[in-house]
Amino acid sequence: MKQNEYFVFPNEKTGFNPKEIDLLNSDNYALISPNLFRVVRFSKVIYGNSAVKDYWFRHHFETSSNVEKVKGLKDVSYKVIKSLPYFEGIIKVRVNHIGQIVGVGEY
Repeated sequence: MKQNEYFVFPNEKTGFNPKEIDLLNSDNYALISPNLFRVVRFSKVIYGNSAVKDYWFRHHFETSSNVEKVKGLKDVSYKVIKSLPYFEGIIKVRVNHIGQIVGVGEY
């Protein structure tokens, strides 16, 4: 995982599962868009004797790389992940310069 890579996240609230949809089909972009996020940064935070990694994602429509923590916008305009089980079900995608998904999986 690197900065500025894109990932499609599953969404339990809407029942969206990226493994059940053709991510390369442009007809599905309206379903994919709310769940497509870009890696902004990741860091290691030390709490006492333990260390936790923070992974910060920004929605692909958000232009600012500065992530502000607004509770009402969490999981809509940004995601913060601190535990590896939350990465289950996400799919890495490659997006071209005009925003089309051109690759799925590791590339």
